[in-house]
Amino acid sequence: MSQSNCITPVDSANDHLVNAIKLLLYKNDSEIFEKMDFDNDEIYTSPLLFAYFNNKSNNHTTLDSILIGYYNEIKKADIISDEFGRIYVSKIGWIQTTSRNQVFSFDKEKMILKKDNKQIEFDIEDFEFIKNTNIEILKYSIPLFKQCYYNTNNQLIEIEIEKITKKHIPTITKAYSLIKEYIPEQYNLIEKYCPKCVIFNVDTYQRNSFAHMAAQGVSFHNAYQEEYDEVFFIDDIAHQSGHVIFNAMIYESNLYFKVDKHTILEVLQLPEVDYIEKRDLFTIYHALYTYYTSFICLDACLEKDAFNAIQKHEAMGRIAFYINKCCRDLLIIDNKIESNENAKIYFTEDGLEIYMQLKSKWIEMYKKWNSSVKHFDMDNQPYNFTYSSFLELNPIVT
Repeated sequence: MSQSNCITPVDSANDHLVNAIKLLLYKNDSEIFEKMDFDNDEIYTSPLLFAYFNNKSNNHTTLDSILIGYYNEIKKADIISDEFGRIYVSKIGWIQTTSRNQVFSFDKEKMILKKDNKQIEFDIEDFEFIKNTNIEILKYSIPLFKQCYYNTNNQLIEIEIEKITKKHIPTITKAYSLIKEYIPEQYNLIEKYCPKCVIFNVDTYQRNSFAHMAAQGVSFHNAYQEEYDEVFFIDDIAHQSGHVIFNAMIYESNLYFKVDKHTILEVLQLPEVDYIEKRDLFTIYHALYTYYTSFICLDACLEKDAFNAIQKHEAMGRIAFYINKCCRDLLIIDNKIESNENAKIYFTEDGLEIYMQLKSKWIEMYKKWNSSVKHFDMDNQPYNFTYSSFLELNPIVT
């Protein structure tokens, strides 16, 4: 894959996010930048800060507990354990105690934890990173992110993380490794804009994606199906990190949309179909980018013969699935696809440039793969591609 096949955000995309967090920190504490390295962007791209300033769950996480690992002179801060007695402390590790939902005084220099002036015993568990990457896998739940865990009815739900993460560390590691090897530029974008990931387990009808600006920098992967292997994770890493990258890319949305980005395009007219479209323009734009990222990652792995016969069958099924979904979303914007007249109404020049690259990728994938996948029967597919269902209607021919 050539580097030109990846849409790369301009440097200013991340600068907008960094500056927004800096402003929020300054408003919260006008002396904050005297406590830490002002020029260390790692601080301001921390997903915990995005979650803190969007916090709606009232879990009483303190700003000091997020930043203590970055403070230069300040060595102490109050930190709060979760319902398991656990505390995530940036640059330090996972602090494990037997006291749940308690406020402690933490001295990072002496590594002492106190409650009511009494020293508390604790263990520290190191952060876990995907092998040969700088991407951290969040192996336990973090209270600040619970605000993102809501179902399709906007009700907060409980999700399982610890067990499913232990199970899938080998498979997600292999998936990241293949992306890093075969799609290096996209991998570099993932590592820069999406340096943390979460594997969770919940019925997909509750919700499949927790991508949210309140957890900017984290990709969430729902590994609810037993048979998931690295093919799923390659697709889902591309998709879920795609949301994060695209959030950063078009954060200053007025630069990309001529109309309100929440405009609903209502009805799509297809042959013999009246399709009621409830998603807004911003959501569809996001979806087109995630099809694009899945295309480039699955296509590269197929080109490099990275899969066995069963995995190749699944990857081609996924490409067929996205060819159809991407086509429908392009038609919502430009019906007919060869026209760009509606897109010119919706997008600015910069927004249209990205849109045209996304459309070009669909055209490329259609020309390359459609003759090989058009015979696949996709009638039993739910909203998210399900290989077990695909296999029922499209058995592997030996």
